[in-house]
Amino acid sequence: MTRLVALVVALLAVARPSAAEPAPPKLVVIVVVDQMRREYVDEYGGRWTKGLRRIFDEGAWFTEAAYPYLTTLTCSGHATIATGTLPSTHGIINNQWWDRDSQQLVSCSADPTSQEVPYDGNRQRGPGGSARLLKVPTFASALSEATHGQGRVVTVSLKRASATMLAGQKGDVVLWIQGGGLSSSTTYAQSPEPSIVRYLNAHPVLDDFGRVWDRGGKAKDYKYADDGMAEKPPSEWDATFPHLMQPRSGKPTTFFYEAWAESPFADAYIGRLAGATIDSLKLGRGPATDYLAVSLSSLDIVGHDFGPRSHEIQDMLLRLDDTLGDLLDTLDKKVGRDNYVLALTADHGVATIPEQLAAEGTDAGRLKMTNLMTLADAVVSKKFGAGRWVAIEAYTEFYFRAGIFDRIAADPELLAEVILVLSAQPGVKEVIDGRRLAAPPDPTVPEDSEMTAARKSYVAGRSGDLVIIEKPNWIFVSEDKTLIPGNATTHGSPYPYDQRVPLVFLGDHIAKGHFADTCSPADIAPTLSRITGVPLPTATGQVLKGALPPQ
Repeated sequence: MTRLVALVVALLAVARPSAAEPAPPKLVVIVVVDQMRREYVDEYGGRWTKGLRRIFDEGAWFTEAAYPYLTTLTCSGHATIATGTLPSTHGIINNQWWDRDSQQLVSCSADPTSQEVPYDGNRQRGPGGSARLLKVPTFASALSEATHGQGRVVTVSLKRASATMLAGQKGDVVLWIQGGGLSSSTTYAQSPEPSIVRYLNAHPVLDDFGRVWDRGGKAKDYKYADDGMAEKPPSEWDATFPHLMQPRSGKPTTFFYEAWAESPFADAYIGRLAGATIDSLKLGRGPATDYLAVSLSSLDIVGHDFGPRSHEIQDMLLRLDDTLGDLLDTLDKKVGRDNYVLALTADHGVATIPEQLAAEGTDAGRLKMTNLMTLADAVVSKKFGAGRWVAIEAYTEFYFRAGIFDRIAADPELLAEVILVLSAQPGVKEVIDGRRLAAPPDPTVPEDSEMTAARKSYVAGRSGDLVIIEKPNWIFVSEDKTLIPGNATTHGSPYPYDQRVPLVFLGDHIAKGHFADTCSPADIAPTLSRITGVPLPTATGQVLKGALPPQ
């Protein structure tokens, strides 16, 4: 009898997963809130009661998460989250960069081999897009390969760059807004997913035409002023609430789509669309772990125009709390609270509007990229003759025309003068010769934090000939002939307001708590790799063990 009992116990142990090896989740969800500063959680989070509140209260929150690199921009951030590597490895140094072969700007998600796949059926095909410029695979690609395609990959965003980077080079449904409607690319599928088409036909974006975005709470409950200094709303909006989802003409022109994207209605729509894919594609109910990535872009659009102190940003976050609450409810109902793991983070933060800081006595301002290009041209023209020698500046990346930098570098005095003139401009902290970043650091020469961050963003052949780093609280802008050029504010610096972001895991496979580990969103993919058992050997991030339950 004793031997029989022992045999039964042994068989039961084999039949059930051991405590040390829990079954992987049925669904992995990544939510990226574009331009969500870490400071928002402390400053505005007290009014959240739904999705955001649940995630931060019930999840594993890594309170000190920050990007360690220079180019804190949308495409770089999404690629970092998706691959578990930094720009110096995954290759996405910027939203766009100067291609030295074609001598033109290249979008990070451009793919001339693909065509658009419109989901509304009423438009001619435009350019497609993909993550072909990534140098390493994404977690989603690794999951699809490990499950032999049984694990489905779905990504949804307003932005093509966000949707494609979170997917990689393969995906079952990869969606973004293009030309006023939802689209995908022939890289992922030759035709639209029928169930999504049915949903879109039943719930068109134009249902929001004529709606009014007003504060969801009382004005007195919002911090700062509604008409903050140097805010730059869209042409048909005022700086104060309310904001109308239609042009003054009353007709659905392209302004409607621009206004809609810059409102909480767009985030809510993308959230509902993500919920619809969970239902119609039965995500989390298949034979293998599925993957859903949702990038919510509207906070970024609002932030560029109104800044992080605005009533608009505070209201966007309140509405986002509702949107994520609805998404979590859908996940709980359709997948089950015990069957999914969710990771929430942001692709970057944002600077406070410089004029607001300057009014308080802080050194802050705007660096006009066209001015810097003109100054460099003037220096080089003294040696080479009058001409346009600079190709373009893209945020920190400064490019000369084909073959010109080699000629400049061959004359150390000329190169030194170019760097000196650029370095002397108000708002410039440092100008780095890109060749220094291409070479290993000299262990005998101490490097500042900005130089270290620049190394983590540098990719030979893609990065600029020079890298220009702005001072804290200064922003790069294009010259647009307005009194205050550029957007109200932007991001892309190596400073905490751009680098620090939320990073939280939620789910039955996650240990609840607050963790002060030094970490970055590059650690999300390796952690998901550990939780799901999906190999991702190219990842350079760390597994955040604090998020894992004791075994």
